[in-house]
Amino acid sequence: MPYGFSLDALPVWTDASFRYFEKHERHMTRVCSQDVLIMVFDGVLRFTEDGIPIEVRSGEYYIQRSGLLQEGNFESDSPSYFFIHFQGQFKESENILPIRGKIDFEELFPLFRKLEELIFSSGTKVEKAAVVYRILSSLKNSSDVPKQSRMIMKVVSLVSADFRKNYSVDELARECGYNENYFIKSFKKETGKTPYAYINGMKIEKAKQLLLNSDASLAQISLECGFGAYINFYKAFIKSEGVSPLEWKKVANVC
Repeated sequence: MPYGFSLDALPVWTDASFRYFEKHERHMTRVCSQDVLIMVFDGVLRFTEDGIPIEVRSGEYYIQRSGLLQEGNFESDSPSYFFIHFQGQFKESENILPIRGKIDFEELFPLFRKLEELIFSSGTKVEKAAVVYRILSSLKNSSDVPKQSRMIMKVVSLVSADFRKNYSVDELARECGYNENYFIKSFKKETGKTPYAYINGMKIEKAKQLLLNSDASLAQISLECGFGAYINFYKAFIKSEGVSPLEWKKVANVC
């Protein structure tokens, strides 16, 4: 019997988001109290799990199990991935999701974006859980989600490789192999946002990570996330979150 994450019982999920590593950044050292499903769509994530080296490449997923010691003993290769924190059961069964495997992100990216949208817009628990279960089902059954363009994956990969580089819409369109008008129209059709708004959202999420997990100054974070002058970062953050970066950090740290 194969061993893995059981799909016979509904897992309890608690968090989900995109994560982008800096160049030379290492995985944190921790013993996580929850299981973590990691789905890498660019770069390579490296860490050890109870002393065993683990490498998760683009197009692969891996489930970090709770209670195991994960250490960043090696530099990762600027990975970008989507993660889900959950609590579930692991056992030998036919109805399991293996600990690791390969995936087609053309099928899963629409679900990642939908879940992220529901989290940001305070969607109901039922709505968010439904998307999480669809992601797990997709991993198990090769998914019945229609094929989507690689356009969003390409844009996310380009931007996350260096948030400080501000691409023009024309540059992004050429990188994706389209003319500017078609690129803008197709991008908005898939995401519901303009390329500028979508990328700005990525930058805000990166800034949140730095606010919570680094000692960088607000000016440094502004530069690292591609906003340039702090006033640009300040205005963009308030427009997105409704509060200043410092006010958001105080509330987030309390939570």
